[in-house]
Amino acid sequence: MSQRRYRSVRPTAPAWVRTAVIMLGIFFVFLAFVALFRRQDSTNPETFIRTSDDIVAELTEDGVATQKVAPTRETSRGIPESAPLLDVSGGSGSAIAKRVFENGFFTHTILARSLPLIETSSFHYQAWLIRPYPFDFFETSRLVYNADGSWGMIWTGETGKTYDEFIEVLITLEPNNDFDENPSANQILKGAF
Repeated sequence: MSQRRYRSVRPTAPAWVRTAVIMLGIFFVFLAFVALFRRQDSTNPETFIRTSDDIVAELTEDGVATQKVAPTRETSRGIPESAPLLDVSGGSGSAIAKRVFENGFFTHTILARSLPLIETSSFHYQAWLIRPYPFDFFETSRLVYNADGSWGMIWTGETGKTYDEFIEVLITLEPNNDFDENPSANQILKGAF
């Protein structure tokens, strides 16, 4: 009696298809773990995103602008977050500059005290950020006089730009009719992050 051998008629998948299915399975398991851990992080009550308003409130409450030395906190990237600005004009003014890069936005704030009163119809205090090497600078914002006698400004940079190399801060006294894009020689406060 002869034995017949039967071959399976069911086709087998090529090796690359089996490999692709296994890789997709591993990828989806990885995504599930990432989603699980992200959900746990989002429920963390310690997560707090500071805004420029929070920074100004912190400066005002602590009275940091009246001190000659600023707190030396650093951002998560190891970059100093605050800098004291000292008077270079021979006056008694001082300020604290802050910078924060969060949620894709760079926010730069300054709160100054004891600056001389100026005729705002003719002059304004202008803030500048300076990159020492390669040398570059740009103006951020005019300082605004506050009811408590301080001067302040809040400036937000372009989306996604960190401005890490712009570590020096300068405040100058500028005439209102000066359309020159360079800082005037009348420097008032200066400091560096």
